[in-house]
Amino acid sequence: MTDHEHSPDRNDAKSAHDELNWAELERTEVDSNQNHSSPIVPPPKKSKKKLIIILAIVGSILILGGLTFFLYNQFASANLTSEEKIEKTTDQDELKKLYDELLSSYATSGKSEAEILALLERAAKETGDQSYIQNQDSYLVKPPSFNLAPGSYEGTQNLEIIKGNSGYTIYYTVDGNVPDKTSPKYTSAIPLPLGETTVKAVAVSDKGFSSATIEGKYILTAPQANTQSVLTPEEFINKIYGVWYKTDYGNSLSISQTTYTEHIPNPLSNATSDYSVVSTTDNGGTIKVLNFTVEGYNAGDILIEFDFGTPGDNQMRLRHEGKPWWDYAAAEYIGSGQYHLPFQFAGSDIITLN
Repeated sequence: MTDHEHSPDRNDAKSAHDELNWAELERTEVDSNQNHSSPIVPPPKKSKKKLIIILAIVGSILILGGLTFFLYNQFASANLTSEEKIEKTTDQDELKKLYDELLSSYATSGKSEAEILALLERAAKETGDQSYIQNQDSYLVKPPSFNLAPGSYEGTQNLEIIKGNSGYTIYYTVDGNVPDKTSPKYTSAIPLPLGETTVKAVAVSDKGFSSATIEGKYILTAPQANTQSVLTPEEFINKIYGVWYKTDYGNSLSISQTTYTEHIPNPLSNATSDYSVVSTTDNGGTIKVLNFTVEGYNAGDILIEFDFGTPGDNQMRLRHEGKPWWDYAAAEYIGSGQYHLPFQFAGSDIITLN
């Protein structure tokens, strides 16, 4: 084959080589353009994390500050006195509620009647509610009383609690705790067992206000074996000591350690003389009243016999020498040497025994 015959193949190879060079050149330009364009730079990951932490700290500080402010206000409000709350309150219903709370605390803390009345007048003026004045008895709650004076007794006893007002409800305890509306409600006499018992009682009015709490400690011992047939003079005097009354005649008598007194309603008079113990029995005895004078008449020395009947029933009977027996009941002891009668003598239902 001649050179002339191979020339077309060389031309074809040259053409293919030229096309390859142009393609490589185009790719090089594209790559160059791509390498020289502005790159998109993502934000650093550390900056994002730092921003989130800062926002979390600021939010926590705001929440903590708000909570602190709320708790402070709650604490400050809770520690305001009733008087301070009353000064700051403008709502009438809330004002009445605050005055009721203050009146209740006055009653239970033993404030005087004058202090409670002054607060009632102030409450009526500031709330415009005149029921504070009209219903004073619901706020001035009189404390109850016991029918037995606190002290020591022989044998079991029944303790009665007397209301200061028939509309009151009485609550009591026998374990030394202060009674409230959750304590047992008094409905009948409380049997006192042998041993020491502390009884506390409180009266509650129809409006829910409480009186001052009364307290009595009772020490009951078992009856001694009947080793002696008679009472000693001291035991006998302790049994007749006190104020006694007859409901059917309205007269009464008081007996101290040394003095015997009859309170006579008609004509109104008192017959008082010293006495001495003449004799005793196992459940009574006899005294001699010296120079006993009634309505100006001196009867001289007279003998009076006593019998106590059933132990613990707070009853006794007596008779002057040669006279019939008279039945007497023990007056209610209300403290400070004072006894309450169920009727009035000389304009008062209280007799004080010194």
